[in-house]
Amino acid sequence: MKILLVSALTTSGPMQGERLRLENLLRGCQSQGTVEVWNPLKKMNPRALVKSLIRFRSPYMLRHSYSHLGRPSELYDIVMAFQLRMAPYAIMCPGSKHILDLTDSLGLFRYRLKTFHKGLSRRIVLWNIEETELYWARRFTETWVSAWQDQKWLAERKIEVKLVENAVHKKFFLPPGNPRELLFVSNLAYLPNWMGLKWFLRTVWPLLCDDGYKLHLVGAGTQSVHGTGIIAHGFVEDLPALYFRIGISISPVELGSGTQNKILEALGYGRPVVTGPMAYGTLPERVQAGVGYAATPKEWLSELKALQNSDLYEKRARAGYEAVDENGGPVNHRLRQLYDEEHRPLSPRLPWSGGEHDER
Repeated sequence: MKILLVSALTTSGPMQGERLRLENLLRGCQSQGTVEVWNPLKKMNPRALVKSLIRFRSPYMLRHSYSHLGRPSELYDIVMAFQLRMAPYAIMCPGSKHILDLTDSLGLFRYRLKTFHKGLSRRIVLWNIEETELYWARRFTETWVSAWQDQKWLAERKIEVKLVENAVHKKFFLPPGNPRELLFVSNLAYLPNWMGLKWFLRTVWPLLCDDGYKLHLVGAGTQSVHGTGIIAHGFVEDLPALYFRIGISISPVELGSGTQNKILEALGYGRPVVTGPMAYGTLPERVQAGVGYAATPKEWLSELKALQNSDLYEKRARAGYEAVDENGGPVNHRLRQLYDEEHRPLSPRLPWSGGEHDER
């Protein structure tokens, strides 16, 4: 199988967020054959940008406008677009099948922004994004998302979508850490992470801090957060070393759509997770076995206290670890299904069983 992956992003840099998903695609495609990657360059010409706005009718697509120069012209078995912004460029490349990996639906994300946050600039950027997303999804052989909510959202809009779940960069089952030390890994430049942390520090953390818990914050922007009982690390080169020390991972993030990579990563290190009810609901059922959820400060305290029990801690940690896939697995599985569907033998035609003079 010969596959072309069209992406504005590369895997160079911290392996988190979008890069984790891209690695999932790359590893899965490589397991099925040869993979070439085309990284289109951004357009800088003002006239070209105006044409892009008229053509795509979306500020988001204008923000992500790229040149066609260097576009591959040979025929591929599969051409895959990583994220909506690459859809117009991938569809131009010759392929027997074209796959659009949305990862998360931007239409669903915009809907949640309207519900939970009134930030005008983001809503302007995402104006008309749902119509744009549906337009491009209909032009591809199939569309992928990472969570069942996105699948349901698009299915309600008459788009047939395949669920190809997120996975982790690597798995390593660590011995139990200190359950009185909590870890929140996030890039605070991402709005849902910042909103989730603000809510947690304002409403939940005072109660946990009074009970003697410590909170470690890791990721871009976290170094600017200060408070009693908070250890802000900023970007960390050796994240596994922190996971080795800390017993429980938390994720008080409810706004974003899709399964959160930070939850899967913690489970892949053998760390039980506590999150909010909405984020818990985004998780595949098998993954939920390693995760607890809480909505109020008292529920958070109760859930964390329960994990002080070593038997429950071990049970949650083991269940979560076993439920998580390494990158490449989910994509490989779907590509294998595609191959089998294409090469499935036709059912034999049965002879007509009617009478000799039946004229039907």
